[in-house]
Amino acid sequence: MSMPEPLDPERNSPRQERARQTVATFFEATAQLLEREDDSAVTTNHVAERAGFSIGTLYRYFSSKSSLFRAMAMNEMERQEREICAALRATQATTVDEIVRIVIVPTLKPFEGRSAVRRALLKAAVNIPGLARLYDDTITRISRALVETVSTKALDCARLPSAEAEFIMLRGIIGAIRSDVLFGGGRVGTPEFEDALVRAVSYHFTR
Repeated sequence: MSMPEPLDPERNSPRQERARQTVATFFEATAQLLEREDDSAVTTNHVAERAGFSIGTLYRYFSSKSSLFRAMAMNEMERQEREICAALRATQATTVDEIVRIVIVPTLKPFEGRSAVRRALLKAAVNIPGLARLYDDTITRISRALVETVSTKALDCARLPSAEAEFIMLRGIIGAIRSDVLFGGGRVGTPEFEDALVRAVSYHFTR
């Protein structure tokens, strides 16, 4: 796994525990505001006030609202990748569906299941430089970890995906999730949608 990038190249990185706790407090304050308001209405002043810090403290770590959103998205990507890959390494599952579900379930529930936070950051990500590439690199690493785990642990694995199929399988799933989240389809969170996503990825290993 690659080393995480600084939260904001123009600001301090939270190397000490106290600083990391401060950044986590800003993330939580932002999430709480995004659960109640549209992302366009959330300002750095609102976040600092909600977090109980001065705006000057916030600007030690984030140069703008965009950099704050970028840091939140990066933090969530790194957490998901770390936890998914650890779960894949540790799993005793022996079927393709079980192993694929290890990847799908966390993908459906980022930001502790806070749908409004996810929606706001998905919208904001379009205008945040470099974030899409970081996200794409994360998907590539998780896809590779999934293929390696299925190939070594799944007893019902009949084939491995081609390089093209490996590129497509999780990106297609994430595209479906993104569309449902942004346009209010209501599918995310239902067992039927989860099962359909698992089947769509498992197909690349079993048919």
